[in-house]
Amino acid sequence: MKKSILEIYALAVCFVTVVCFAVALGIAGYSVLEISKPDFTISAWQYTQHQTNDAFWNGCGESRFCGPNEKKKERPHEAELTKQREDSYARSLSNEQRGGSQTLVKCLIIMLIDAIIFAFHWVVARRARANAA
Repeated sequence: MKKSILEIYALAVCFVTVVCFAVALGIAGYSVLEISKPDFTISAWQYTQHQTNDAFWNGCGESRFCGPNEKKKERPHEAELTKQREDSYARSLSNEQRGGSQTLVKCLIIMLIDAIIFAFHWVVARRARANAA
């Protein structure tokens, strides 16, 4: 059976949309993991920085600037430093979840567009095949 140029084009577009859908599905899966287990998906640096007070203090956390022209702040008492570290860790996890949610929404939009383009071109390919027969 001879294929028309229109059918070949439509099937090629369908193939590309399936590939894009698969990639978006993989990214969406990771985003779900970011939302459900942010402590697993945060960077190794962030995780390590928040494990001990010493690591947090020496890692130049979010609340202080450790540039060469600035004097480092005086280290607070252990209880206060622990509170700062735990608050910073909670913010890091919240940021990770938010980023995962944003990525998930983007992937869902891409998958919706892929599905629409696929459906349209699948119909075009079927009609082109029917007209060629």
